[in-house]
Amino acid sequence: MKGELERLRFETDRRWDELLARLTDRPEEIVPEELFRPSPSPANPPGPLAGISPETVRRLDAAGTQIAALTLLLEECLRHASRAALLVERRGRLEVWKAAGFDHERGHLKPRGVAIEESSSLDRVRAGFPQRLGAGNAVSSALGADDATAAVLVPFVVREKVSGAVYADVVAGRGRLDADAVAMLTWLAGLVLDRLARRKLVPSPALREPEVAPSVARDETPPSFASIPPRVEPAAPLPRDDGVPAPAPGATPASTGPAEKGERPLGGPLAPRGEDERREDARRFARLLASEIKLYNEREVSEGRNRGDLYERLKSDIERGRRLYEERVPSEVREGKDYYYEELLDVLAGGRPEALR
Repeated sequence: MKGELERLRFETDRRWDELLARLTDRPEEIVPEELFRPSPSPANPPGPLAGISPETVRRLDAAGTQIAALTLLLEECLRHASRAALLVERRGRLEVWKAAGFDHERGHLKPRGVAIEESSSLDRVRAGFPQRLGAGNAVSSALGADDATAAVLVPFVVREKVSGAVYADVVAGRGRLDADAVAMLTWLAGLVLDRLARRKLVPSPALREPEVAPSVARDETPPSFASIPPRVEPAAPLPRDDGVPAPAPGATPASTGPAEKGERPLGGPLAPRGEDERREDARRFARLLASEIKLYNEREVSEGRNRGDLYERLKSDIERGRRLYEERVPSEVREGKDYYYEELLDVLAGGRPEALR
């Protein structure tokens, strides 16, 4: 099986290389001629980030966990829609994970875990195409939102894979539906989730508001070289300690250690990473992968623990996590300790090896 996957990957890479070469040398053979013509600029181009404020982007970027980022996504969607819900892919169906703006007392939004019946709209969303839905559509009805006058379904993409969709709608008399803003928020949230795993291993600066640099007062004139007093040289050479013989002319001084050379070993963030720290990073990344599997498959994890078939139920997700783990963690760190399995055992199987089969 592994050999076949390697062959397919090699063949795919080869075909991509051929396509890129043709695009570079003879693009007219692949790209339609009309795409080379410059497109006219729209009369009224949309505003920056579809009306999403920089503060909203910073809040999403500052989310510390996946759940926090997804919850904030739904909250921000309510600025551009009457209601919003996150649908996740489970066992080949889209199910509600969390929602905002729904009135439970009126029967809106059925219990968590309700599955959306298959339709051509969902097929298009899985293929990566956002869908505008009119009044009385099947998705709104499944959510108990028959009063929606319009709705939109936006694919939720994480790590280049459609993992679910964001539903947003509008009710008469309750604002308007800005589909572009919902789509932009969904795209940003996908990037945030994709970066969260990397930040655990390679911390990156947060998206912050620019600071105001201190300015020099106008009445302050920077010193010139002419204003700096000349260096005072000693009247005579300083005496040398006769107890230490002077080096012979042309002689090479003996090698000295860092302290004798006046150098200091690197410390703080520039210090070389120790072995223990690298292994701790590997364990942290493995736990993040296991937690992500549990987050999107809560029901399968619960049933798999009881029936002892977790691996069979979540095989594709577990193997995908294994590939990511082996890609990010150096082989010398993985030797002798399978942190990924240990975290799967702890997070998914609750410490019971017999459940992880």
